[in-house]
Amino acid sequence: MRSIFSVHHLHRRLSRLLPRLLLLVLSLITVVTLSTASPQSVEGQTPLPIPLDPLQPTENTATVRLNGRSVLEISSPPSNLGEPRTIPPLGERVREVERKLSRILDEGFDPDSLQVSAQQDWNTNQYVIIAHDDENLGSWEEPEEIVTVTEFDAQVADRRPEVLAQDWADQIEEALRLGYQDRLPQARQERWQKALAVAAIMVVLSPIIALLQRRVTGRYQQLLRQRHPEDLQPPEESLAQENGSAGMGSRVQFLRAMMPQIVLERRISLVILLRRVLLFVQLALWIGGIIWILSQFPETRAYATWLQKFPVQILGIWLFVAIANKLTDVFFDNILQSWVEQESLNPTASKRFILRAPTLAAALKGMTSFIAGLIGVIWFLALQNFPLDSLITGAGIFGVALTIVFQNLIKDLINGVLILWEDQFAVGDVIDVGYGPGFVEYMNLRVTRMRGEGGRLSTVPNSQIQVVHNLSKEWSRIDFRIWISHDADALEAIQVMRQTMEEMQADPDWTESIIEPTMLAGVENLDERGTQLLMWTKTKPLQQWAVEREYRRRLKRAFEDAGISIAIPKQMLWFKEPPLDGRDEDNHHSLPQPK
Repeated sequence: MRSIFSVHHLHRRLSRLLPRLLLLVLSLITVVTLSTASPQSVEGQTPLPIPLDPLQPTENTATVRLNGRSVLEISSPPSNLGEPRTIPPLGERVREVERKLSRILDEGFDPDSLQVSAQQDWNTNQYVIIAHDDENLGSWEEPEEIVTVTEFDAQVADRRPEVLAQDWADQIEEALRLGYQDRLPQARQERWQKALAVAAIMVVLSPIIALLQRRVTGRYQQLLRQRHPEDLQPPEESLAQENGSAGMGSRVQFLRAMMPQIVLERRISLVILLRRVLLFVQLALWIGGIIWILSQFPETRAYATWLQKFPVQILGIWLFVAIANKLTDVFFDNILQSWVEQESLNPTASKRFILRAPTLAAALKGMTSFIAGLIGVIWFLALQNFPLDSLITGAGIFGVALTIVFQNLIKDLINGVLILWEDQFAVGDVIDVGYGPGFVEYMNLRVTRMRGEGGRLSTVPNSQIQVVHNLSKEWSRIDFRIWISHDADALEAIQVMRQTMEEMQADPDWTESIIEPTMLAGVENLDERGTQLLMWTKTKPLQQWAVEREYRRRLKRAFEDAGISIAIPKQMLWFKEPPLDGRDEDNHHSLPQPK
């Protein structure tokens, strides 16, 4: 049984490794095909279907290459209509210099006697870069002229012509010697050995990194199955006990229930960060290895140069921004955990601040993600030498267009930030924003969701929230009104109401829910129906409804015991009798008969 399992396990590992080996073989075949091309076909700048150097310091400067290596930068002034050109166009000048350098390599020279120097032409008063040796590369009397250093070259380089000419001579001589070394059979064999060694390292390390990635992915999925976002937003019953009947025990219990989920969110962020780091290492291994292999051979060195300048920049910036963004997420999760731990030790802490923590953390994470992405785009454009004025103008136009198209969304986000910053309400509050009172179940920077009467869930965009009536912030109040009959004693009724509320506050089941039993008590209204009494009672948040329901039950019994009758609607009927002895009927009325 063990042998069957081992064979199956080995077969599965080989099936996973086979695609990577096939990709590596195809890459090596491509390199071999390109590197075995005829040396005579090599130009100073290998013709490719991709731009070799799309990024130039200025519009009047270009790079001269030999065997894929940068040799020097030459310049040419722009053409003006009606004025003769004394310097060839930039592209023509670059091709001419590269052709001369390639011809010197093709025809061969003696590396021991090779000399490249700057000689001043007394006719034009310009410096000319010449090359000669003791064999077939010209002589002292008739050297090989390579390039002329013009005044415009010196102005662009910000150097004196004689200094720039000497620098060019040293650079050209070094490039020729390196090109000569590249064509030696022994050097080619050494490059192949190094390329195969690097390829072997890639083959060995890539499966190891892939195995670590699979383990981290498995851990990530395991943590996702343990995630319960609803634990970060406790139900209404738990929120109603804030400073209520459960007292300190409810707060501590809530904090303890909240801590594991916060720790879990931090672990998930760390695992995501580790996944991105491993992805970065895997891509760096393959791309770096391929670039290094391609750079070893003159025929493929141009490909390596292109990969370094454009795709690697995009990939590197993207990975850097992604890792930096996730690092900020871990940072905010640590702050959130520290905040909750400190609040759990504070006996006077309000749960409102803790309830705001997840929403604030999510808002900050979204903001940092946007900023990180914007920095990445600006960074890439800066590497491409994108004109700053054009970038600012384009960003302004793009910003105006986005503002017009997404103005409602922007209003939602701005109002959401103000709601959080000013603490207008939080998850767990009962608010009224013009659509009826509702319990806030969820909120972010864009929308607020409230559960209203009958279980109705209302989703309100934050931009439509103009006035907020918070019915549960810090404390609540009962505005209790009741009608008693005209025959009842109002002072006695008020005393019974006070006494009933004080007895209720003395009850252990309700003592924590009532902050101040009687804030105000008196006669509110007096009309034909009876006498209306009003009493205010201050309670803990979200406790006013439960306290009021229990108070009504107790007050009814207390009124019955005290003989105080509640006002009953009455109707008075008047009956007219026929007139007697001709007397005026206005002087005779029947007595009213109440019913």
